[in-house]
Amino acid sequence: MEKIDTPVVFYRGIFKRSASTADAVFMITGMTIGAGILGLPYTVAKVGLAIGLLYIVLLGLIMLTLNLMIGDVAVRAGEPLQLPGLAGKYLGRWPKFILSLTLILTSVGVLLAYLIGEGDSLAALFGGNSLMWTVVFWLAGSLLIWGGLQRVRVAEKILGFLVIVAIVILSLVLLPRFNPVNLYYLNAADLFLPFGVILFALHATPAIGEAHALVASPKHFRRAVIIGTLIPITVYCLFALSVVGWQGLSTTPVVTIGLGEQFGAVAGIVANLFAVIAMGTCFMGYGTALREILVWDHHWPEALAILFVILVPLALYLVGWRNFITILDWVGSFFIALIAIIMAAVYVVARRSSSSREKVHTWLAALPVFVFFGILMAYSIYTLVLH
Repeated sequence: MEKIDTPVVFYRGIFKRSASTADAVFMITGMTIGAGILGLPYTVAKVGLAIGLLYIVLLGLIMLTLNLMIGDVAVRAGEPLQLPGLAGKYLGRWPKFILSLTLILTSVGVLLAYLIGEGDSLAALFGGNSLMWTVVFWLAGSLLIWGGLQRVRVAEKILGFLVIVAIVILSLVLLPRFNPVNLYYLNAADLFLPFGVILFALHATPAIGEAHALVASPKHFRRAVIIGTLIPITVYCLFALSVVGWQGLSTTPVVTIGLGEQFGAVAGIVANLFAVIAMGTCFMGYGTALREILVWDHHWPEALAILFVILVPLALYLVGWRNFITILDWVGSFFIALIAIIMAAVYVVARRSSSSREKVHTWLAALPVFVFFGILMAYSIYTLVLH
């Protein structure tokens, strides 16, 4: 009988069959498309549709560059490492510590945003107040995180596909209501408002390391990074164009709630149901990932790590951190910017032994990331001090 060789990877202590390009694509898109898409139309509406769409494309290309840089470093490392591991390998202990702390804070911010969004969406679906539904969702999500829910790749692929299809169908339904007047609106006072939210919506850097660990072929991995980053950019542009093109300045901070109020009960149910599923799945994924970072990378006791993951976001919510757009903006403009700067430095150091020509290409890729995210971090600190 002929023997068939199946590529395998050594992942978290066991051998697994190598993931396909499609698996890796949906792993990246699944972690990208979450709560960020719910706040994205609002910030685009505030600055103006034309400028907002331009921002999505330009920031998307910057994130694509960053993702490819991280992918290149992951391939060069020759072993399955997450971002802190890559930083430790090439920059040393302190950058690894700073990046680990930043990723933990980012994950807490993401989980908090999902609690806020889930509470609002469930209240819009079933009535009642957001606080009650946030606690209900938190209880359900915490039980699953405590139990260590692990989604199989097939389920991730199906869910990611359904979420994208739902967004596209909803966008196509709204496009006939497009009002050209909304395309020409411009608000210079809020010119920088969308940056943080758009970056939050496009952020999936931890998924790059995860995808690399499960894909044996560097060629297939790079292709997955490109496709997995371009799909959310395209989907976001279509969604923002359809929603803001119709609602204009009436767009709500959590877009699915506004759709239900203005487009009718059926559209509201479909939109909020999509939001609940998308955010709920991402909440489990980020919660489980954060638990594993604390246990695997920092050797926390399992019970303590789980309590941290489930209690800290809820505590922040209960003490009053409930502004959905502000949370998205801060996570996107400060924490993600810091992650990008550190990983760009990792990229430069990882390629220090390259030829002179490759070093030029290295700096051509890294310099825009340093400049853009450096300015963004400085602006975030400036606005925090101002307010």
